[in-house]
Amino acid sequence: MIEDCKAAQALRHAESWAEAVALAANPLIELGYAKTEYIQGIIDNTREYGPYYLIAPGIALPHARPQQGAIRNGVAFTTLSQPVSFGHDECDPIWLLICVSATDAEQHIKTIQAIASLLDNSVLITQIQQARNDNELYRLLASATVDI
Repeated sequence: MIEDCKAAQALRHAESWAEAVALAANPLIELGYAKTEYIQGIIDNTREYGPYYLIAPGIALPHARPQQGAIRNGVAFTTLSQPVSFGHDECDPIWLLICVSATDAEQHIKTIQAIASLLDNSVLITQIQQARNDNELYRLLASATVDI
């Protein structure tokens, strides 16, 4: 599911939803999938529209519009050592952030479909939640049978 071990971050610490978003988006910037301003785009959109990217209890899919700094299509996974609140009654607290950079609507839909297939695997989700380090998380995701 992911191509670079830097796109897998296990057990990171965040004090707030904004810090969690920044942590989750950072690998996309480091790997050249998004510009630095992509983080601010997600934060600004969240403040304006609310946490529109919370997709299931405990799981967020933060992303911004392509024109807010997406360069290439990519995904980064981050688990949190302590879940954080995004202010959403049904999904809080969030422990998994799957940050997405998509350059157009078609790719965005394909990425969401692939992630949805991944999330259907409850055994894999449990393994992701139990991953104790970046390498373990990366191995789980690299071996997932869903490709983006």
